[in-house]
Amino acid sequence: MHTDEIVLSTCIGCGLPLTTGSKFCGHCGQGQNIEDPGQSERKWQSVRQVFIFFIICSIICCVFSFVDYFQTLTWSIVADGLFASLSVTFFVLNWHRCRSLLLWPNFSWKRLLVYCSIAIACSFLVGFMVDWLNKSLFSKTFSYYYFYSRYRYGKEMAIFFIAVMPALFEELGFRGFLVTKLLDITEEKQAILISGFLFAIMHRSMLSLFWLIPFGIWLGYIRVKQNTIWYGLCIHFCFNFTACVVEILQSAHYR
Repeated sequence: MHTDEIVLSTCIGCGLPLTTGSKFCGHCGQGQNIEDPGQSERKWQSVRQVFIFFIICSIICCVFSFVDYFQTLTWSIVADGLFASLSVTFFVLNWHRCRSLLLWPNFSWKRLLVYCSIAIACSFLVGFMVDWLNKSLFSKTFSYYYFYSRYRYGKEMAIFFIAVMPALFEELGFRGFLVTKLLDITEEKQAILISGFLFAIMHRSMLSLFWLIPFGIWLGYIRVKQNTIWYGLCIHFCFNFTACVVEILQSAHYR
């Protein structure tokens, strides 16, 4: 019986077998950097784009969060508009790579309901834990809805700016553009982890890192596994919408 010879790729450092497609050796950690100059240039271009995106995003978030002059409804809308424009711009600039993420291959109502149910349950749990931490550490409560509650259409604005806008444009920016570019630079696991950490840091809340990091990693994992941003967008919306509704109901109860 004839048997074809199987040739395994090996590490350029230690010579041990590599997992197919690995960019780093799982034994010694050596980068497998045998690639053509064009591929190296594409990687550096991806690094530059990721850096520019995150720096601009950080500047927008920090200026409008920590400078008192900008902490008004008008400037808040400007900040949301700038971040939305930033996400759309970088997504469109990489349209040939990102456009497939707007499709929804192998759509499943069952999978969607499971994901959204988990998101809703996690939102209740995180809300309870964050409220307990704020009361225990700072003897106060924090509410995103409070910022909008003084306006005539405060409830509607809160839902739009807390649930709809972040779900749409953070998924376009972080799971759409950012994860796609990170996959050009490193392996899937590292891309998911890095995107999760950057997503958490962008929210500028040390107290919330305990849930923002795993939440960002989960969204990145689903984007890579399902090859679409739509599941993540629905999860993100359900999580934020639940938190927003809880805050609105609590505000009405305390009046």
